Amino acid sequence: MSIRSTLARLPFGMGTVAAVGAVALVATAGVVLMPGDSVSSDDAAHGVLEEYTSAPTEQWTLDDTSLPGLTGDGDVTIADVHRGDWLVSYTAGIRRQYVLVDANTGSLRWDAPVNAGFGACAFNTAGQVGCAVRTRTDGPDNGFYLVSDSGSLERQTNESDTSALVGLATDFVHVNSTRYQVSRRTIDGEVRWSRTFASAATPSYTDGVLVVQNTDGSAQVLDPLTGDDVLACRTCTVQTYPTGVLVSHDPLGRASVDFHPVVNGVVDADSVHTARSQSLVSGPSTLPVLGAAGDQSMETHGRYQVVDPATGDALWQVNDKELSKVHTRPCGPLVTVARKDRSRVFLSLAEGTVIGELPPPAFGDPSADIDKLACVGASDDIAVFTDGNQLTAYRPSTGSVAWTYPIGGAAYDIDGRIALQQGSTLTVLAP
Repeated sequence: MSIRSTLARLPFGMGTVAAVGAVALVATAGVVLMPGDSVSSDDAAHGVLEEYTSAPTEQWTLDDTSLPGLTGDGDVTIADVHRGDWLVSYTAGIRRQYVLVDANTGSLRWDAPVNAGFGACAFNTAGQVGCAVRTRTDGPDNGFYLVSDSGSLERQTNESDTSALVGLATDFVHVNSTRYQVSRRTIDGEVRWSRTFASAATPSYTDGVLVVQNTDGSAQVLDPLTGDDVLACRTCTVQTYPTGVLVSHDPLGRASVDFHPVVNGVVDADSVHTARSQSLVSGPSTLPVLGAAGDQSMETHGRYQVVDPATGDALWQVNDKELSKVHTRPCGPLVTVARKDRSRVFLSLAEGTVIGELPPPAFGDPSADIDKLACVGASDDIAVFTDGNQLTAYRPSTGSVAWTYPIGGAAYDIDGRIALQQGSTLTVLAP
């Protein structure tokens, strides 16, 4: 029996499977792109790429010839994005410097880089750049600054203990130097709320949801207005989607996933469903993919479901005796599942339709073996994977490799474009 014939709408430990119209799913996930449309940062975080249908070309590169103070062994990263502007961070000695870059051309918008020292810079939602400067010695006086369009610093407060920033509306979420204290502050220094955590905290703001993940394995979803816990968990991870928040637990192998709806930007503190003995398959995707975990992992073959993040209801599932229990790869608007013979099937996440199949990978070519690769992102027609040495793009409809591109580092989906972080070089590839 083929995977094509065993796509099912049957109960799979999550209640009755509902058939949801493709139009509604597309509106929720934001995965259909008309020619010329750009991909939003939130969609890119879920693996949606522009149409890289043919081998990409280098659009622009930043390196030690264009970034003042960058040494050959420094790293260059994309710290934050806001529409057509990217904040690029790099090391100069032991400190961090920031430049504002035109995402289309790579040209520097500021007259000179901002030396944040041991601090950080970020965009707020309004598009303002805030910088917490902690140089300790030479450089700008310590404090919090707004940066003008030309790159000049406009000091707002004397605050000097911030090591990381996350933009939130017209404010910023500050993380102090120990990373135990997190606070939301206005640009002129008013503290709206402050929290101290039991271990180092890393906040993020994606899909309109403020999440704090801690080094002790715990996590919290915070009310952005008060800083209070909307929900909290221990030994867990939190994944956000535009319409729901998924909390994954794995205490002593008893895996489960809780579903919390998001309505008008507000996260429901009460879980509307718990998927027991299941886990979220890792990989950037527009809809969650769940697989069996715990006792169910003893089954002889794989079973996977694509679910509604707002309800936990299964939209569709695949259950085939020839399906592998491992190496499923969600990727943007697509998912690819492996058979036991190492061949693959690509399916649309929104509809569950089979797009195409791949033959088993050739021996001696690990860079083209999806079992060993991570998803960079995908469009409706192309899925791009990487192993750190090569980008490999597949054309799912034909089961062929569309193109390859050699790299020497990490690849990211930023605003729908492929960005390569290769040591002291940052390169953006044009679709």
